[in-house]
Amino acid sequence: MKERVEKVIEIAEKAGQFVLSRRRSVGKIETKSSAIDVVTEVDKETQKLVTQELKRHFPTDIVWGEESGYPLDDFSSTWVIDPIDGTSNYVHDLPFYSVSIAYFQDGKPSLGVIYAPVLREMFWAVRGVGAFLDGQPITVSPIRSLHQAILGTGFPHEARRWALVEPMYARLLSRCQALRAMGSAALGVAYVACGRLEGYLQLGISFYDVAAGICMVQEAGGRVYDLWGREWTVKSRSLWVSNGVLEIDFGPTQLVEER
Repeated sequence: MKERVEKVIEIAEKAGQFVLSRRRSVGKIETKSSAIDVVTEVDKETQKLVTQELKRHFPTDIVWGEESGYPLDDFSSTWVIDPIDGTSNYVHDLPFYSVSIAYFQDGKPSLGVIYAPVLREMFWAVRGVGAFLDGQPITVSPIRSLHQAILGTGFPHEARRWALVEPMYARLLSRCQALRAMGSAALGVAYVACGRLEGYLQLGISFYDVAAGICMVQEAGGRVYDLWGREWTVKSRSLWVSNGVLEIDFGPTQLVEER
């Protein structure tokens, strides 16, 4: 794993520099699932760059990315890439976006690298080794009380999902210190790992958005569930990441699970 993480940090830095070099010329912007779900030429080119580098150094592994265009079923020895997590921020030149690379071993995320090129911050973690920011060990926040906590989230755009979480947001906003949506789930989870946030929650999330951050939070002392309190898996469609000691009550609202 040491060889893997060192190489992937190099690849993430290379990808980040490429992303920065193209931020004034993002090229064609397309839509995916909706008019506000966008992908740029830079997303696709960055994924190609990372894929080529990973295949060159780890030729027997599976490499899959958000822009691959087909589902991923094998998580035995697999790299999962989100070339730009926070594409809308990238398009608008907001600094909260990242290159995210995770390695799954035997079905579980065992290595994660998240690089924010504008902020020049490199987060990484290896299961059983620890979590780090720019080479220094990180741990989750010790805050227990919700009124002292800042939570991160990603607001759903679909009306049906908003209707599910609106009562929960209302309850949290009246009880926590602040609720922030930065536009990058990968960075939101990484910020829980390093103690900048006490928790991160989102309904309607894809595994590749947060794959690199899962073992990062766990190695930093936090916990990862879905919004129903179950252990997070690659099939989960919601996420609740916390420092593990935060006293939180999502309230009496009955979230209806998506099918």
